[in-house]
Amino acid sequence: MKPLDKKDIIILSELLTDGRISYSDLAEKIKLSVPATKSRVEKLHEMGIINAFTIDVDFSLLTEGRPSIIAIKTLSKYLHETMGKLYNNKLVRKIFLSGGKYNLLLLTHYITDAQKSKLITEIQNLEVVEDLEATILYEELLEKKDIVVIEPKNIKLICDFCKREFSDTIFSKVIGLKKRYFCCNVCLSEFEKKFEK
Repeated sequence: MKPLDKKDIIILSELLTDGRISYSDLAEKIKLSVPATKSRVEKLHEMGIINAFTIDVDFSLLTEGRPSIIAIKTLSKYLHETMGKLYNNKLVRKIFLSGGKYNLLLLTHYITDAQKSKLITEIQNLEVVEDLEATILYEELLEKKDIVVIEPKNIKLICDFCKREFSDTIFSKVIGLKKRYFCCNVCLSEFEKKFEK
């Protein structure tokens, strides 16, 4: 597959700024027809570059508290099991796998001090957690919404089961907390069977 071109980057930048932009407005910005623009957006979505079209909610106007980042050191062999347990907690917004002293980072929703204390206690009660450190995020100061692609790479879609490169129809499904890509339904179902074991 070829790398993203300037028109793809403009599409991504515009969608980051306003996910509700119409295809006609988007087509005008990249100097293509509406069908060609729609086709590009659909291809970016199929390839997993665009995961979802969503809204940006200011949670500080809706709820009390602040988000926190909780850094967790857990035993490596229980990493995925621990991620699953933490992901099911309604106070957890996002989980990152990281390097260094801590191997998991949690971003919480906007939560109160009492909710944060309860969450920390629940995490500490997991036998496989060796250490943790929590930080409160007081205020979001700056965020860039632009797309920076310093060294564009050729996008190769590799089947998560058979490991072959493919470029036609894409089959995708979230399995084990991660979106996975397959060249056919057979590979998807075989991967699910293997993953369940």
